[in-house]
Amino acid sequence: MFDSLQNQLERTLKSLRGQAKIRPAHIEEALENIKTSLLEADVQYQVVNRFLERVKTAALGADVAQSLTPYQQFIRILQKEMLSIFGEAKEIDLSGKPPVVLMMVGLQGSGKTTSSAKIALYAKKKLKRKPLLVSVDVNRPAAIEQLERLAEDVKLDCFKTSSMVPLERAQAAIKYAQTYGLDLVIVDTAGRLSIDEALMKELESFKENLKPQVILYVADAMSGQQGLQVAEGFSNRIGLTGAVLTKSDGDTRGGVAFSIREAIGVPLQFVGTGEKMDALEVFHPDRWVSRILGMGDVVGLMEKADEAMKEQGEDETKDQAKRMMKGQLSLQDFQQQMKMMSKMGSIGGLMGMIPGMSGMAAKIDHAAIEKKMKRVDAMINSMTLQERSDPDVLNGNRRRRIALGSGTQVEDLNQFLREFTEMQKLMKRFSGKKMKGLAGMFGGR
Repeated sequence: MFDSLQNQLERTLKSLRGQAKIRPAHIEEALENIKTSLLEADVQYQVVNRFLERVKTAALGADVAQSLTPYQQFIRILQKEMLSIFGEAKEIDLSGKPPVVLMMVGLQGSGKTTSSAKIALYAKKKLKRKPLLVSVDVNRPAAIEQLERLAEDVKLDCFKTSSMVPLERAQAAIKYAQTYGLDLVIVDTAGRLSIDEALMKELESFKENLKPQVILYVADAMSGQQGLQVAEGFSNRIGLTGAVLTKSDGDTRGGVAFSIREAIGVPLQFVGTGEKMDALEVFHPDRWVSRILGMGDVVGLMEKADEAMKEQGEDETKDQAKRMMKGQLSLQDFQQQMKMMSKMGSIGGLMGMIPGMSGMAAKIDHAAIEKKMKRVDAMINSMTLQERSDPDVLNGNRRRRIALGSGTQVEDLNQFLREFTEMQKLMKRFSGKKMKGLAGMFGGR
């Protein structure tokens, strides 16, 4: 989401490296470039001006710590002031008397329905809650069916009723949750193409009758400053407790994330990072600021790796690490490792979490790499168990069958098998102490 802003900031800050002393002229030039970067990222103009004024005051009045270079000191000031804009991390508060009611609001097309199901899944898996989903969007065609389908896909409870009166649907869901011991009711409200009086009155009625403890505004990361004006409209009429940012993995400038807290005065609590139901991150301001400044997010990367390893099974991961040390990784092992990487997120997103890799990530054709990974996955799926375990049995007839079954060319399969063989040779060459250290990183012994 912040790739463009990140790259421009990196170029600006690079000019300050090596300066024995950063003079006012250097600061003015850097701030002018940062201002351009932020405005191009569609950060709200007033937010940009307030932010840069604070940075300028701090930079001109700062005494450089002996342990830091002037460049490092300026980075530290930027980091501090960015954190003041994003605010402190705040866990979603679901501590009220059950069932706690959480209401999702926002414009049509912002991603409310998908986000409702994602948050329910997060609450179930991470917070050990018993959520119940209910749609009160009786206007949008198939809105109710969409939520029911999403819930069914990930085994979540979704309330069904014949009533098509929005308030009645929500009240019946709360009564159902009370009866069957469900402690969280997530209400997916209707949206509009723009704010109108009918929508606001409906939401005010929900707030008065349902007494929701949590009201989350769903903001589309691509909406820019227009999205902030809409958020302010919701905040003024019904009040909000937090925000969810969707579509952050798309081609977006990210300015709404930078501005939303100052616009509506509530924390950004979740960020949707992809289409999959588990592609939802709790918003950690310190980690996102580190990413923007090109410092990576090692903690976040390790959390993703741990989660993926748990899903695969730690024993299996350790066994694969041992086989990798000996250069004995099978095609099935390789496929499982690809799937584990895929669960961790996009290649670009993962590279952006590694310190110093953000610039390289921008130069890589991520779409081409992911397309190739899908082709490889299809080829391995077209193999028998024997062929996955022992690629040496793949004669010409078998290779033609695999290519036909995976919708690829024999040349594609041959190239992949050559690359896999070279990787195996490389693993054997570096076995011993070097590979033991690498295996330890992946949980091997």
